[in-house]
Amino acid sequence: MTTPWTSLLASTTLSSPVPATAVIPLPSLAVLMLTGPESMKFLQGQTTTDFREVEKGLVRRGAVCSLKGRVLFSFIAVPLDENVALVLPTDQLEAALSHLKKYAVFAKTQLSDASATVALASIAGPDAKVRVTDLFGQVPATEQVVRTAAGWAIRIGQEPRFLLGLSPEMLGARWPVLSASAAAESLWWSAEIRAGLATVFAATRDRFQPQELNFHAIDAVSYNKGCYTGQEVVARLYFRGKLKQRLYVLEGKARELPENAGVFAGDDHVGDIVMSARDGDTLRLLAVVKNTAARDSELTLGEHGDVLTVGSLPYALPTDKEE
Repeated sequence: MTTPWTSLLASTTLSSPVPATAVIPLPSLAVLMLTGPESMKFLQGQTTTDFREVEKGLVRRGAVCSLKGRVLFSFIAVPLDENVALVLPTDQLEAALSHLKKYAVFAKTQLSDASATVALASIAGPDAKVRVTDLFGQVPATEQVVRTAAGWAIRIGQEPRFLLGLSPEMLGARWPVLSASAAAESLWWSAEIRAGLATVFAATRDRFQPQELNFHAIDAVSYNKGCYTGQEVVARLYFRGKLKQRLYVLEGKARELPENAGVFAGDDHVGDIVMSARDGDTLRLLAVVKNTAARDSELTLGEHGDVLTVGSLPYALPTDKEE
């Protein structure tokens, strides 16, 4: 896939050491664009997200589920007037387009791959607000989007961390300066992991329910929005069941992540890895782990492997819904 980043990254040397305020190209993320007057209405009937809130201008995360209530792909929904940009993994883009187009036949919306016209990047660090203001004239409030001819920007969480969708023209004009503080994409994923914000890549497609990814704690699941595919299963777990496992932040000192590695407590496999990123000497993970094991056992990466510690989450969870 050719994107605005393709040629630029080939000729860019990443900063070392990592700058305090970093510009992070995000080639592993893509944009699925929905345009047309019924884009919000269409997504309201297809996702876990309450798109009535997106229609009011709020940025929301969410997911599209299978009939069994498992997440096929996750996204960040960015409202652009009546249109919507869904930011999702590049390796999920084709499947997401194919899936949604099957149901969009009778809706006044057009779905397209916007990867060639939107360059995704993040700016993070103590001077991030200054950098974003320089590009867009202002800083978006939490859950809000700022738009100019340059593209759009949203704020991620409470840290000075922003996700940008830049036009190729703006990227080309500004990259000679921005590239001086360019950093590896792993910096973005490490921050997402610390924030407890899961992304479902192709490797974990159709494996987890939204609540197991803590989506109910970050406004990525609505229980009063009405029907969507998998809604009955998702709602039943909330109203009648209890979570046996959920998303945890884990940290360890392993030098590498073995292929198909899992989380173990002694000889028992107790969790599956959703995302991983290296931050210096630390390996950070998001993993769906059995609650009893996370509370009561020493966790390791693989059977009797490197010890993993459970980190804190920056949001509250309804523990009365857990076993």
